[in-house]
Amino acid sequence: MVRTTEKEGAKILCGGKRSAKFNKGYFYEPTVFDDVGDDFTITKTEPFGPLTPIMGFSNFDDVINRANNHPNGLAAYVCTSSMNLAHETSEALETGMVAINTPVIPTAETPFGGIKQSGYGREGGSMAIKDYLNIKYTHLGLKG
Repeated sequence: MVRTTEKEGAKILCGGKRSAKFNKGYFYEPTVFDDVGDDFTITKTEPFGPLTPIMGFSNFDDVINRANNHPNGLAAYVCTSSMNLAHETSEALETGMVAINTPVIPTAETPFGGIKQSGYGREGGSMAIKDYLNIKYTHLGLKG
């Protein structure tokens, strides 16, 4: 995925290789990309690795439309100092989970799962029995 993203025109800001700290296993350095396009492979798939594409946007509607124009919908991460914008963004995003001002989403007592091609139903928490609903969980940090 890293080599493909690089070939498609993204710039690696950090990471991009196996960690030198481990001599066996599949440990990979967290990797951040810049200049990522909407049509790149990384924006159309769920890499399930420590890969972060950075993409600019012009306004709220632009970023929401681009995010929701994705075949997957597991999780979204949002940073903002506005509680109103935090709630508005969480409601607008078509994902199963939203983390606001925190990298933490899954805990044992909360529902885990996505929508669209990211799955159906939830596991964990009391919501796990409600497999026929699209439930959104938002974890809101108080500092942005």
